[in-house]
Amino acid sequence: MKSRIEIEAGVNGCLLISDNFTSDLTSLTKHTIGFLEQQLANQDKSRVLIVSDIEGDELVAEMFYINLSKFLKSGAVSEVVFLGSELKSRAKMFEVQRKHFFATTEEFLHSELIGSFENKAILLKVSPEYDPKRIGMYLQHLPHDTSLEIDFDAMFHNMDYFRSKLKPTTKLMCMVKASAYGSGSIEVALAMQHYGCDYLGVAFVNEGVELRQSGIRMPIVVLNPMESSLYQLFEYKLEPEICSFRILNFVAEFARSLGLRDYPVHIKIDTGMHRAGFEEGDLERLIDFFASHKELKVMSVFSHLAAADETSDEMNDFTMSQIRLFDSIAKRFESALGYKVIKHILNSAGIERFSDYQFDMVRLGVGLWGVSADSANNLRNVCSLYTKIIQIKDVKAGETVGYSRRGKVDTDKRIALVPIGYADGINRRLGNGIGYMLIGGHKAFIIGNICMDLLMLDVSDIDVKEGDKVVVFSSERPFSEIARQLDTIPYEVLASISPRVRRVYFTENIL
Repeated sequence: MKSRIEIEAGVNGCLLISDNFTSDLTSLTKHTIGFLEQQLANQDKSRVLIVSDIEGDELVAEMFYINLSKFLKSGAVSEVVFLGSELKSRAKMFEVQRKHFFATTEEFLHSELIGSFENKAILLKVSPEYDPKRIGMYLQHLPHDTSLEIDFDAMFHNMDYFRSKLKPTTKLMCMVKASAYGSGSIEVALAMQHYGCDYLGVAFVNEGVELRQSGIRMPIVVLNPMESSLYQLFEYKLEPEICSFRILNFVAEFARSLGLRDYPVHIKIDTGMHRAGFEEGDLERLIDFFASHKELKVMSVFSHLAAADETSDEMNDFTMSQIRLFDSIAKRFESALGYKVIKHILNSAGIERFSDYQFDMVRLGVGLWGVSADSANNLRNVCSLYTKIIQIKDVKAGETVGYSRRGKVDTDKRIALVPIGYADGINRRLGNGIGYMLIGGHKAFIIGNICMDLLMLDVSDIDVKEGDKVVVFSSERPFSEIARQLDTIPYEVLASISPRVRRVYFTENIL
């Protein structure tokens, strides 16, 4: 059977991991603890288990309590909150450093203990009778009816799909810049470290520092190192992209001042995108520089494809011209350096469409999230944005809805209010009947202007009630479709989701 395990930020620096309740502890001992290990990495958090009595078959319940006792003897957790009279009556069975017994959920939630958790990993395995959702409300860092759900199983599937196009020796860099395209850079980076990739890529030094402080130990490339951040770059052992002689000199001087030798750097070559990088005419000067500056060592040389996702003959020809130029420059550079360097030019679309030119490494970005350049899309949706109806009201013909009275109602309408707006990342251009959301599989178009924190949906022809789930985007309605409506790219839709929106990370395992 499938067990959905969710993880999210908790109160007071805690991490909250929820396992939907079953009487079999396999999900807790095998999958939940494994998921927790992935997300904790080197973080120093003691573990607390909140567990309840189970209802139903007496023999099944007894086996659950026996297995729970064995689990606690393993030392996997140091503190346990027991909910229910059955667990309390068996108190002597459970060997754990700290244990607390409460007869009811209400008693626990009104105790001093509920507010005392700080910097802990809290495992929640509570039966429906003990109201796990209510307990979660007290322990979530961002309790909110609007949430972005990130499916790690789908992300790993996508990673495997791209790997299937690579040679076993080809390295993989996963891009987690811009908070991992809005998904949460720490959680995604920890997942990538656990699942296995060779490098992580971030845009700025502060993003790399955040990952280091969260337990990431694998190599991290910083694409835009600034002079003002060089101390932290070296302090946290981050590897800079170098795209100009100005930043090259700054990095070399700083490395020299620290007495370093062979500090890894990554050289960016401009092969026609004209965004950043050294030109072909800079090659001899670059070679001379590294011949006389032993404090730095070229770890990789790379370039960026401008139009790998465009399929016209003209664009394909341009992509191939970039690849040929890069190959020529990289070979000359490596030969002059006298040692092996990693060469890479393919992004997500490049891996799918030009995998013959994978060189030594590829860079996987938005493809991780299910965006494909291939019409035969073999990728899975990773991110889903959901909210709920908080109010329903009737609007008479001739009245208007929202700011500036833009939502004109020609006939009687029924509208639903949902707690998500432009401050959460919903583009205002989707208002006034342009955009829609799904409720029970039915399209509900946005009526009136989108507000900062709210918007209104036309549900006149849909059977809905307050509290119903609303799909902003998911596998049912991909965010790439929203991007097309806005005449933009999927990256922007994902990266626009506000930090105030609750993030929930989950995995489903076959038990």
